[in-house]
Amino acid sequence: MFFGWRVVAGSFVAMLLVLGFFTYTFTLFVVPLREEFGVGLEQVMYSLTLGTLLSLLVGPVTGYLVDHFSVRLLMTLGVGLFAASLYGMSRTTTIVEFNLVYGSSFAVANGLAGAVATSAAVSRWFVRSRGRALGIMTIGSSVGGMLLPAVTAWWINSLGWRAAFENLALMSLLAVPWIWLNVRNKPADMNLAPDGEPQAATTGTEVAAAEPPGMKQIVSAREFWLIGLSVGLLIAVFSSTLSNLSPYATGLGASDAQASSLIMVLAILGLIGKLLFGAGADRFPLKWGMWVAQGLVGIALLIMATQPPYWVMIIAAICLGLATGGLLPVWNSMMARVFGVDSYGRAMGLMGPVITLLLMPAYIFVGRMHDAFGNYVATLLVFASLILLAILLLGPVRLPEQD
Repeated sequence: MFFGWRVVAGSFVAMLLVLGFFTYTFTLFVVPLREEFGVGLEQVMYSLTLGTLLSLLVGPVTGYLVDHFSVRLLMTLGVGLFAASLYGMSRTTTIVEFNLVYGSSFAVANGLAGAVATSAAVSRWFVRSRGRALGIMTIGSSVGGMLLPAVTAWWINSLGWRAAFENLALMSLLAVPWIWLNVRNKPADMNLAPDGEPQAATTGTEVAAAEPPGMKQIVSAREFWLIGLSVGLLIAVFSSTLSNLSPYATGLGASDAQASSLIMVLAILGLIGKLLFGAGADRFPLKWGMWVAQGLVGIALLIMATQPPYWVMIIAAICLGLATGGLLPVWNSMMARVFGVDSYGRAMGLMGPVITLLLMPAYIFVGRMHDAFGNYVATLLVFASLILLAILLLGPVRLPEQD
C-alpha cells in the first residue's frame, strides 16, 4: 500500500479528535458551563472569541512551521498539547480560567494538528488524487462529530462535565503514538513520489516554479483576499451557529438527546458530503463546489430562523452537514491549486487572521443578540445575508488549471 494512505490515516485521527471536539462537541458543554459558573451565554462565548483572537497571532506562525519543519512532529505535539488542555479544562474553577485554557488550546492545537497541518501533509503525498485523499482525511472530523458528541453527552449526564473532559483527554493522549507512526513530512523523505508513482513519472506533474511564493506574494494576490473573505464569512457563520446548535434546539423544546442527535445527523451527512465533494474536487470546477456548500448553509439558516419543530431541524442539520463536507476538501484543493503545496502552510496560516477577524465578532454577536432578544431568529437572518455576500465574493476568483 502506498504510504500516502497511512499519512491520510494518521491525519484522519488528528481531525477526528481536534476538529471533532472544537467543531461538534463543545456545544454540549455550553449549558453545563453556564450553570456551573452562573454566567450568561455571552460570557461562555468569550472562550471561542479568545481562541479565535489567539489564532490571529498563532496562525501565521504555525503555517510557517508547517512549511519549514516536520509536520509529523508538529501534529504529534499538537495532539499531546490538546490532551493536556482538555484535562486542564476539567480543573478550572471560574469561567475566566476556563476561557483562558480553552482559548489557548483552540489556537495552538488547531494550528499544530488541525486542518492546516493535516491538509498540508496529505496534499504533499497526492496530486491526481488530492481531492479524494483530502476528502477521506477530512471525514475524520465527521466521524469525530458522530462519536464524540454521543459519548460526551453520556459522560456529562452520568459523570458530569469535568469527568467528560478528563475522558476526552485520555482518549486524545492514546492517539499520540498512532500519529507519530503514520505521518511523514513528504514523499521524497522516503524516496517516494506523489500518488505512489515512480519518481520519473511525476516530472512535470506539478507546475514548475523557480521558488514557491513568499508571504509578500501571497498576501498581494487578489485570490488570497477573495477566497479568504468568502470562506471566512462561511466559517464565521457556520462555526458560531454550530456552537449554539444545542441550546438553540433545547430552547425550542427539544430534549438533550434530540439536540445531541442533531449534531450526529450533521456529522453523518458531513461524512457523506466529504466523500462526494472530495471526489468532485478532482473532476468539477472548485468554485461550483464551494458555491453549493455556501448555498446549503444559507438554506439551513433560513429553515432554522422559522423556529421549526424537531423533525424540520433535522433537514437543516442535513444541509449543514453536507456543507461541512464541501468546505474543507474544496477549500484545501483551492489553496493548493493557487499557491502550490510548498507554500500551502504559509498561505493557510496567513489566511487564518483574515478568517479570525470575521469569526471573532460572530461569537459575541450571537451571544449578545440572544441575551437581548431571547432567541436566535434575528441572528440567523443576518447570517443568511452574509452567506449571500460570501457567494458573490467568490465569483471573480480565477484558479489555475490542474496539470
